Amino acid sequence: MSQNFSNVDRPRSRTQAERAALSDRLMTEAAIRLLVTQGVGGTTLKAIGEESGYSRGLATHRFGSKAGLFRHVLRHVSAEWVTRVEQAVGDQIGIDALTAVVDVQYNFIKDAPEKLRAMYILWMASGDPASEFKTNVADVHRVQRSDVQRWVETGQKTGIVRRQLCAERVSEQFVALLLGITFQWLVNPQMPLFEMHEALKREIKFLLTPPDKQARAASL
Repeated sequence: MSQNFSNVDRPRSRTQAERAALSDRLMTEAAIRLLVTQGVGGTTLKAIGEESGYSRGLATHRFGSKAGLFRHVLRHVSAEWVTRVEQAVGDQIGIDALTAVVDVQYNFIKDAPEKLRAMYILWMASGDPASEFKTNVADVHRVQRSDVQRWVETGQKTGIVRRQLCAERVSEQFVALLLGITFQWLVNPQMPLFEMHEALKREIKFLLTPPDKQARAASL
């Protein structure tokens, strides 16, 4: 029996937008792998082209420069971080919101260690006076502090967070503690991550819970 091959499904060719999205994803993944294995110095546009199966010309066309590439990686990983935080925090405020963020960081390290490691490598490199992406890192930290300050202030208004605390100072210290835990893990992967994050949650609850609520909890 003859077969009408004109009716056989053929693979659909990718659109230009789909090809661009695929190359972006592969080059971003290549950049993350290179940052983790070769560091900032070894993560060149040429190396990314070779690692991802594309040319240096395409990488240069897409990102413009090495600094442009690093800004792209920062946006990519930061966007995933923001999505994880938004999903975990939801409409929680005060202590619950902050402890949810602590859990997000711990799970991010466990689920996607290369992404977080690459992000922190770039964050540390932004301290170089010649860094061209310092403002990008500063913006990420500013947004983090702003969110924390808002959660604390909302908790204070509803009486579930100590009113005497300065929400701005709390936000600065909280973000610094998260950064410090992750930095210690960067240089020593054997650090007790779970215990460190659990201890931080306990400290947050102790420091932010109003005295009357602490007394009530102790009496129970």
